[in-house]
Amino acid sequence: MELNELASVDEKLNRYLRLNTFPVSVKFLASWDEMPERAKRPYRDMNNRFTTCQAISMSRRFGWVLALGREDSSCVLGAMALGLEKQLSHYKQGNLCVDLYTENLEAGRLSEESVPRLPEGKYVGVVFAPLNRTTFEPDSIVIYANSAQIMRLGQAYLWKRGGTLNSEFRGRIDCADVAIAPVITGQPQMIVPCTGDRIFGQVQDHEVAFSFPFSLVEDIIDGLEATHKAGAARYPVTNWLNYTGGFPMSYDKYREMLDHNDEKNDR
Repeated sequence: MELNELASVDEKLNRYLRLNTFPVSVKFLASWDEMPERAKRPYRDMNNRFTTCQAISMSRRFGWVLALGREDSSCVLGAMALGLEKQLSHYKQGNLCVDLYTENLEAGRLSEESVPRLPEGKYVGVVFAPLNRTTFEPDSIVIYANSAQIMRLGQAYLWKRGGTLNSEFRGRIDCADVAIAPVITGQPQMIVPCTGDRIFGQVQDHEVAFSFPFSLVEDIIDGLEATHKAGAARYPVTNWLNYTGGFPMSYDKYREMLDHNDEKNDR
């Protein structure tokens, strides 16, 4: 897909999903020469350091183009997932997880091993942009929406494939799931936002995330269009309204009184 078609993709996503926030393009930067000129750097331009989920949230809510490098990242866990920070043995043993998310070090170690991550030192940073302002070829696309809208994206993906869409849950470091996992696996992800995303990214209780590798963008759009046209799956979900409702017993008794009165008048 050509870059000049991204605005059309954004338009179709909003036509079929009626999103409340912008879909976000994600690109991992092998060099700072790849960073869009208008991208903001949190440390340089805002005198702050951001979590990865915080930067995604600013991009999807404000429409900003943001780039994070090591010096811009406030969350060491997210920076390690991006390969921007080293994984010391203290981390690998599970010490940053134990007593917060796991009962013991062994469980913490397994949790840290499960996190999708990029090779250490391969990239210098990551850039996030609203899809309709994207000037680069994304690695992945991230969408936050309500559960019905996310359901439609899952249905769109399965239109040509059938079967099921498998996603993993860890309840922490969801930036790795939304931005990195689709690139590693080549598959979409449905993600329940983690604690950090709710604190720093200010994700609302009704929001769920869906992300997919950019290579699947045409399949997703084709699936949305086809399932919408088929009529069984649309957003907003079509309610069934052709039925007789039930009412309190007093209402029904009064209806009987009216019917009885009508019968008397007809005699």
